[in-house]
Amino acid sequence: MQYEWIAGIFVISCIAFLIVGIVTLAKKQWFLAWLRGTLGFLCLLVAVGFGLLSINIFSYQNLVSETPVATISFERNKSQEFNARVVLPQGDERLFRVTGDLWQVDAKMIKWEGVFSALGFQPGYKLDRLQGRYIALEDERELERTVYALSEPDIGFDVWEAIQSSQWLPWVDAAYGSATYLPMADGAIFSISLTYSGLVARPMNERAEVAVNDWH
Repeated sequence: MQYEWIAGIFVISCIAFLIVGIVTLAKKQWFLAWLRGTLGFLCLLVAVGFGLLSINIFSYQNLVSETPVATISFERNKSQEFNARVVLPQGDERLFRVTGDLWQVDAKMIKWEGVFSALGFQPGYKLDRLQGRYIALEDERELERTVYALSEPDIGFDVWEAIQSSQWLPWVDAAYGSATYLPMADGAIFSISLTYSGLVARPMNERAEVAVNDWH
């Protein structure tokens, strides 16, 4: 019995849509109305796409020569666990619990090429993530790994990945930059700068210099 009334609902729906379709086609200039509606809908979709693209592009910052992008300092909690404080140039601070012996920061870069580069378009960057790493292979396999995002996720789609995978944008390129793995140490402070070739991290105090020299 239940299948009969379910089928009845579909039959009634079918008849209703059939009547609406016939009435619509019977009206004059229905094609122009359909064309206007379709064009308007496509325009809305394109507007939404450009809106999402503009929001994602707005999250990138200009890269001019060697650009300071962050300062990172470490405070030891226990063996192979540190509090990492990341300070951005605009003054924003973020605190992370990083496990391991070494640290690394990654960034996404967008580079303009050809005529756009000649016109003075500057590359853009966005910090991507902070991660820890162990020196011993056994620790790397068995102990806790920590990876943190340093920027908000893109809305709708990742414009960087779209550029990287596209074959139709010869005038723009997506590149990934990573600072060399450096040791974490209690009280160590490092500066992080971004160049056209990638990220560069440098010790800012004696404790960081000692940690780097001992590691090498």
